[in-house]
Amino acid sequence: MENTDKSNSEEFIAKFTSLDYVVLSCMHYTDLKTMIKINALDLVESCEKFFDCGYMKKMNTEPPTELKNKIQQWLDSIEYRQYTKNTNEILSITDKEKIRKIYSKLELKPHDLSELTNTGIQFLKNKEIEIKKQWEIFMKFNNKKDAINLKKSIDEFAISIPLMFSTGVADGKIFSAMFKTINVGMYDYLSENTIIHPIFLDYLK
Repeated sequence: MENTDKSNSEEFIAKFTSLDYVVLSCMHYTDLKTMIKINALDLVESCEKFFDCGYMKKMNTEPPTELKNKIQQWLDSIEYRQYTKNTNEILSITDKEKIRKIYSKLELKPHDLSELTNTGIQFLKNKEIEIKKQWEIFMKFNNKKDAINLKKSIDEFAISIPLMFSTGVADGKIFSAMFKTINVGMYDYLSENTIIHPIFLDYLK
């Protein structure tokens, strides 16, 4: 049974980062290509938050055949082997120990599968609706060349921007053009705004 008290905790949600939202989406949709762009420790720490607030749980049933095949193809891929190699080289001994402790706390083994709980799925669905509305606000002010309100909106919804891109809501060319509208250097802005995780920059290429 899900712990709805934990899943509704504003204290947990307030600690979510822009990367956490991306990870939540990746875990739900098994977006493996986005996952490999995320540092392994960051990925595990995000999942720990979701377990703690009741948004994620260990998958205790046999996964669907389609999912099993998708994961097996991924495990057999060159990309996965390269990701594993890079991860082993990048992570420090301290990082690996942190990951081990989190797995132990969550009672997970390295190849155990996890899934979103019903409350986690609903939270993500609500977030997806929210970011679509936020992107529409960006578009409205950009089309009107309303630089002041566009800048305010980008500032206000900064935490949602990486998720907008990883879910396909945002358009890279249009987003880049918005910074011309507000007359601000995009990369200067992004480097100064630490709320926005740089994972989404690949979508601007």
